[in-house]
Amino acid sequence: MPKRFLRDLQIGFGFSLALLLTSSTASYLSIRNQIHNSQMVDHSRRVIARSNRILIDLQNAETGQRGFLLTGREHFLEPYYSSSRSLPQSIATARDLVSDNLPQQKIIDSIGQLVESRLNKLAGLVNIKKARGTVTLADMEEGKKYMDRCRALLARLVDNEEKLLDSRSGRLNTASTLTSLFVIIAAIFSLFITIFSYIRLRRDLAKRVQLEQDLKKKDREITQRLVATQRIAGQIAAGNYSVKINDQEHDELGSLAGSLNNMADSLKQSFDELSDNEWRQTGLALLNEVLVGNKVKEDLVSDALQILVTYGECANGSLYILEHTQLALIGAYGHEDSMRQFIAPGEGAVGQAFVDGKVRIIENPYPSKNVVSFTAGYLPLNSILLLPIFDGHTCIGVIELGSFRKFEEPQMPFYREAGRHIGAAIVAAQARLKVQQLLEETQSQTEEVQAQHAELENLNANLEIHTQKLQTSEEELRVQQEELLQANKELEQRSAMLEEKNILIADRNQEIQKKAEELARSTKYKSEFLANMSHELRTPLNSILLLSRLMSDNPEKNLTTEQIESAEVIQLSGKNLLTLIDEILDLSKIESGKMELDYQQVAISDLTKDLDNLFSPIIREKALSFTIKLADNLPKTIRTDRQRLDQILRNLLSNAIKFTKEGQVTLSVFPSEAQDGQIAFAVTDTGIGIAPDKQDVIFEAFQQADGSTRRKFGGTGLGLSISRELSRLLGGEIRLSSQEKKGSTFTLLIPENLEENTVTTTGELIQSIAENIEKTQDIIMSSSPHTVDIIPPDVDDDRNDIKEDDKVILIVEDDVNFAKALLRYTRQQKYKGVVIVRGDQAADAAIRYKPTAILLDIQLPVKDGWQVMAEIKNNPITRPIPVHVMSSFEVKRESLLQGAIDFMDKPIALEQMAQMFIKIEEALARNPKKVLIVEENSKHAAALANFLESYDIISEIKTTVTESVDSLYSDKADCVILDMGVPGNMGYDTLDSIRQKPGLENIPIIVFTGKNLSKSEELKLKQYADSIVIKTANSYQRILDEVGLFLHLVGNHPGEEWSKKSSLGTIREVLQNKKVLIVDDDIRTIYYLSQALERYQINVVSAMDGKEGLDKIEEHDDISAILMDMVMPEMDGYETIKMIRQNPHYSEIPIIAITAKNMIGDRERCIIAGASDYISKPVDTDQLLSLLRVWLYN
Repeated sequence: MPKRFLRDLQIGFGFSLALLLTSSTASYLSIRNQIHNSQMVDHSRRVIARSNRILIDLQNAETGQRGFLLTGREHFLEPYYSSSRSLPQSIATARDLVSDNLPQQKIIDSIGQLVESRLNKLAGLVNIKKARGTVTLADMEEGKKYMDRCRALLARLVDNEEKLLDSRSGRLNTASTLTSLFVIIAAIFSLFITIFSYIRLRRDLAKRVQLEQDLKKKDREITQRLVATQRIAGQIAAGNYSVKINDQEHDELGSLAGSLNNMADSLKQSFDELSDNEWRQTGLALLNEVLVGNKVKEDLVSDALQILVTYGECANGSLYILEHTQLALIGAYGHEDSMRQFIAPGEGAVGQAFVDGKVRIIENPYPSKNVVSFTAGYLPLNSILLLPIFDGHTCIGVIELGSFRKFEEPQMPFYREAGRHIGAAIVAAQARLKVQQLLEETQSQTEEVQAQHAELENLNANLEIHTQKLQTSEEELRVQQEELLQANKELEQRSAMLEEKNILIADRNQEIQKKAEELARSTKYKSEFLANMSHELRTPLNSILLLSRLMSDNPEKNLTTEQIESAEVIQLSGKNLLTLIDEILDLSKIESGKMELDYQQVAISDLTKDLDNLFSPIIREKALSFTIKLADNLPKTIRTDRQRLDQILRNLLSNAIKFTKEGQVTLSVFPSEAQDGQIAFAVTDTGIGIAPDKQDVIFEAFQQADGSTRRKFGGTGLGLSISRELSRLLGGEIRLSSQEKKGSTFTLLIPENLEENTVTTTGELIQSIAENIEKTQDIIMSSSPHTVDIIPPDVDDDRNDIKEDDKVILIVEDDVNFAKALLRYTRQQKYKGVVIVRGDQAADAAIRYKPTAILLDIQLPVKDGWQVMAEIKNNPITRPIPVHVMSSFEVKRESLLQGAIDFMDKPIALEQMAQMFIKIEEALARNPKKVLIVEENSKHAAALANFLESYDIISEIKTTVTESVDSLYSDKADCVILDMGVPGNMGYDTLDSIRQKPGLENIPIIVFTGKNLSKSEELKLKQYADSIVIKTANSYQRILDEVGLFLHLVGNHPGEEWSKKSSLGTIREVLQNKKVLIVDDDIRTIYYLSQALERYQINVVSAMDGKEGLDKIEEHDDISAILMDMVMPEMDGYETIKMIRQNPHYSEIPIIAITAKNMIGDRERCIIAGASDYISKPVDTDQLLSLLRVWLYN
C-alpha cells in the first residue's frame, strides 16, 4: 500500500475518530450533567412536598384535637392519632433529604423539636378533656404559638428549597442548550472531514491505479530480463561458457548479468585448465606405459613417437640423438624421404634447437618442402614443433613433430614433460645396452684367455717332447736350438699378451663394479625420489583433507546439506588417494628393506575359522558357495608368521571371490605330496580363469590379467606381487593352475616348521598394502543397513518380577526365538532377564532396570546396535555396564573399539553362551585400585597421570619393560595404560611380558597410541590389549571412559561431578589465547593449520622458513609453542630447532616437529635436534590438538 494513501487514510480516520471521541465525551458529560440537575430539581420538589406534608399533618392533628375538645367524641381524634404516627416519619424523611444541606438540616431539627412539643401539648389537652377537666384559653393560646412557629420554620424551609429549585432548573436548561449546540457543531465538522477525506482518497486512488499500471509494465520488462538471464544460466550450467547476456541496464539485474558473464568466463577458464591438465596427465601416463620395461633404444623411440604423434594428433614425427658429433635419426613415425639421416649441431632448425636447448614452434613452413605424402598426393604441414630432450641439464637430442594444425600453448607442458621422460628412458636404455655390451665383451675376453691357456698348455707339451728328444740326441738338440729359442720367444710374447688380457679383465671388472655402484645409487635416488614425491603429494593433499574436514564439520552452520556431502566426498577421495600414495611409498620400501618374521605356533583350525568368519558375509552377499576342506593327516599347528600367512590367504580368497560371479570357492589345506615337510593351502574358484599368456604377468607389480581401460575388475595390481614375496619370505612359493572361463587354483606351499632367520626381501612394510583386499568386505559391510523394517512382538520376560537384589541381564535382540533361548539360559544361570526387541527402547531399559550386563545384537528395528551402543556409552549412568555384542556380521574389531567386553558370531552354541556368561562374571568381579602408565615421554605421562588423579584415580609411571612388570607384581596395579610410541619393539615386548607372567594374564590393558594403525597392527595388538585409544583432541576423555569401564569407577562418580573436576579443563579452555608459531615453506599448510587452530581461539604467527622463524621468535616473546616443518629451503627444521635451543630463554618452549616423509628414524632425528614432540603429514588436527593440550596444559 503506498505511503501517501496510507497517510491520507490515517489522517481522515484520525480526525474522524478524534471528533467522535470528543463529541461522545461531551455528550456523555452533558447528559450526565442534565441527569444530575434533573435529579436535584426533583430532590428540591420532594423536600417542598415533604415540608407541606408536615404542615398538613400538624394541621390535621390540631383539627382532630379541637373537634374532640368541642364535642368530646372520640372519633374526632382519628386525624390526631394518624398525624401523631406519621409526623416523626415525615420529619425523618425530610431530614434525610436535606442531609447534604447543613442550614436546611438545622431548620428540620428545629421543626422536629417544635412538632414534638406541639404534639405533647395536644396530648396533654386531650388527656385533660378525657379526664373531664377544663381546657383554659391560655392553653389554647400557647398551642397557637407553637403552631405559628412551626409554620414560620416550614415556610422558611420551603423558601430555601424554592430558591435552590430555581437555580437548578436554570443550570438544567443551560446544559440542554449547550448539548444541542455541540451536537450541531460536531455534525458540521464530521461532514467537512468526510468530504475532505473523500477528495484526498479519490486522488490517491487514481495515482495508485496509474502506479500499478507502471509497475505491471516494469514487471513485464523484469520478467523478460529474468527469463533471458535464466536461459543464459541454463546454457552455462549445460557447459556452454561462451554465451553472454547483453543487459546494459544499471540496476541489480544488470549487475547480476555482469556477474553471470564473469562467472561464465571464470568457469570456462577453470574447465579449460582442468581439461588441459587431464589431457597432459593422460598423455604422460600413456607415454610412461610404453617407456617402462627393458626395451632397446630403437623400440623405445618408436613406441614413444607413436604415442606423441597419435595422442597429439600430429601428422609425422622423428627423433634425433647425438651420436659422436652428429645428430642421428633413431626413429620416425610416418617417415618421409625428406627426413635427413644425420644433422650437425647448429645445422638447420633441428640442429639449432639442439644447441639452444629450447622448444621451438615453426608456423606455416615452406609449403612445397614441408609436406606429408599420401597415395593421392601431398598435404602441406601447418606447424612444426622442435622439442629438445634432456639427460638432466644436458641436451641429448631433438624430437621433430609435424602437424596440420597449430600447436597450442596449453600443449607445451605435456611436450616438455614428455621430452624429459623420453630423455631419461633413452639414457637408461643406452646404459643397459652398454652394460650388456661390456658383459658380452668380458665374456668374449674370458673365452679368449681360456683358449690362450689351452694353447700354452699345448706348447708346454711340445716343449717336453722336444726336451726328451734333446736328451736322446744332443745332435738333434743343437739342430733344433734355434727353433726352441724362437718358440720360447713366442711363448714369452704370448705370456705378455696373457698378462695384458688379465689386466684388461681386471679393468673390465672394475668397470662392472662401478656400474653396479651406479645401479645402487640409482636405487637410492629412486627411494629419495619416492620419499620426496610423498612429501610433495602429501602437502597439498593435507590441505585438501583438512579443509574438507573443516567444511564437513560446518562450525559456522552456513553450508547446505549438499555442500557438506560434497566436502565429505572430497575428504573420502583424498583419503583414497593418500592410501594409494602410501602403497607406492611402501612398495619402494619393499625393494630395499628388511623384514623380520614373528614366529609362533599357528593352529590351522583357528586360521580357517577366522577366514570363514571373515568371508562368509561376502560369500552370502554374492550368492556363492564357500567350502573349507581340511585333510585328516594335517598337523594341528604349524610354526610360521600368522600375520603374513593370514594376509596371503585373505588376498587369494578375496581375488577368488572378486573374479567369481557364480559357483563356488574352495579352500583346501593338506600336506604337500611333492615335498615333505610342507603344507599346501589351495584356493580354487569357478570364476573367469586366466589365459596362459597372462599367468606370469599377474604376479608382477601393477599388472592384471586384463590391463585394458575397459576391464570389469578394479584394483592396484599389487596383491599377487606382494603375496608372492610374502610366500618366499615364509620359505615357500605360490603355484598357479588355471583355465580361461573355467576357474583357477592358487596353491600356497610353506614349510611346516619355519626356521628363525632374517630374510632380506624387496620390502619392509608390505602388510599394510596387502590388506587392501579387505576393502571389498568393508564396502559391503558399510553399504548394508543394520536396521530392519519389521518390529517383532514383545517377549514375555521377568521385568515385572525383578527384586532389589536380583541380577538382571538386558537382552536386546529382534529374533524372538533366539531371544527366548537366551532368556531361558539366563534364568538357568540364576539371572533375571529383560528382552527388548527394538533398538530405540534399549537405552531407556538400561537406565530403568540397571542390568548387570547387556547382550546386544547389531541388526535391530528402528535403531541398530551401533546407535544403541553409542547411547549406552555416552550416558554416565549406563557407561560401566558390560556389553556383549552378538551378530552374524564380522564386526568384532568394531565392537571392541566401541566398548564391548567381547564379541560372539551367530549362530551361538551352548558352550559359547556359557563362555559369554563367564566373561560377564569376570568383568563384574574386577575390583581395581590403581593404574600403571607405561610411557617413554615424561611430559605425556605426567599430563595423563595428572588428568586421572583429578578423578581420584591413583596412577604410577614406568618407562621400561622390567620396571612395568615388577610394578605389577609389587604394587598390584589393576589396569595398564601402554603408549605404543615407545622405542623399537618395547611396546610389544611389554605386552608379551605382561601376558606371559602368571597372575597377569587377565589384567586389563589399554593401548594409548598416536600412530595410525594398520589393520594388521590393530589385529596384533588385539591379541594382547583389551582396548585401543588413538590420541586425539578428546582422547583423555576416552581414556577416562575406558578406565572407568574396566575399573567400575563411573558408577561412584556422577557424570556432572566428573565433568567439573578435570584439572586440564576442556580443550578450548587450555588452548584459548595461546600464541603458536607455524614455520613452514608451504603457504597451504600454514593456511589450513591456522584455520584449524583459530577455531580454538589460538593466536597464530607464521613464518615461511627457518630464518624468518627465528626473527618471529625475537619479535614475539610470548609464543607458547612452535610447529616446525622439517623440510624447508635455506635453513631446514633441524638447524632451526638447534638455533632456538641455543637461546636459554627458549630452551623449554614446546616445539612440535612436522614432516611429510614419514621415514624410519625421522622421530629420533627430530628429538635429537631438540624437538619436544613429533607428528607426520598429513597432519591429523585431532592429534595435533592433543599434543598442544599436553604441552600447554600448565
